[in-house]
Amino acid sequence: MALAEPQVRCTLDDERLAEASGLVAEPGGTYAVVNDSGNASTVYVLDDRCAVVGEREVPEQGRDVEDLARGADGTLWIADIGDNGRRRSSVAVLRLAPGGEETVARFAYPDGVHDAESLLVPGDDRPVIVTKDLSGRSGVYVAERHPDGSDEPGPLRRAGEVVVPGEAITSVGSGTYTGGAISADGRVVALRTYTDAWLYPAPGGTATAEDVVTALASPPVRVPLSGEVQGEALAFTPDGTLLATGETPSGERPAPLLAVPGATTLATEGTPATSAGRPAPERAGLPEPLTSIGVVVAVALGVFALVAVVAVVRRRSSR
Repeated sequence: MALAEPQVRCTLDDERLAEASGLVAEPGGTYAVVNDSGNASTVYVLDDRCAVVGEREVPEQGRDVEDLARGADGTLWIADIGDNGRRRSSVAVLRLAPGGEETVARFAYPDGVHDAESLLVPGDDRPVIVTKDLSGRSGVYVAERHPDGSDEPGPLRRAGEVVVPGEAITSVGSGTYTGGAISADGRVVALRTYTDAWLYPAPGGTATAEDVVTALASPPVRVPLSGEVQGEALAFTPDGTLLATGETPSGERPAPLLAVPGATTLATEGTPATSAGRPAPERAGLPEPLTSIGVVVAVALGVFALVAVVAVVRRRSSR
């Protein structure tokens, strides 16, 4: 099945959206967007032209908000999980109910601190967090219990890892996960890097966190995302269209809102490890280890990526 090229629906021209890092598609054709570190925890509501038509203030200010998800009941899950400096003893998820009530749930990793930008919320409301690692291998962590709003951080369990194929690590950021989403029907789990989206079929649905972990262990479909400077957000519309957007670094053109129609159908009916309908290299499936060539590329790019990340951290900390 051939995959359509990403279409530009509109651009995030409003300067309030310059650091967009989380996105969800709301009923009625609107979008909700959050910015990342150094910005007020505000949910911006956009129309189908990317114009800001509403704002929802979040009572609890996140330290480094990096992703956004929407529960079946309309609750927005704001992922305060970023930690560029690896200094946080716990991370948090801010839940904003449709009526405005907020619940803050804190979580602690079992094996030290991690930076993360990807949140996945399954049917049982036990968050799944995918860390942001430069090597192309990232940890998958699952909340041991449903968020209860307690001040005491709830435990996270390392449930495995997800790997960007070595052949796909071709540029800085192509091995770094920056956002995630689950389709409205629960049958596709998606993660993105700065350059691609990866679609993982979940034929049995994602009723539980364990279902999400199982999906992430299956061979994915690759969806190249072009035209972004710093892509960080991912979402699905109810009809299975994949949406992607990101930040607008200073001096760069406004970030586009990209749309890939039919993405969920491609993931569930297409050939795994394909790109635009064409077979990828033989070892492109997950979670295969990197090939020898991929390792060389990954190591070399990792050095450049580390320099880039240090620059980003300095830029953010200077604000």
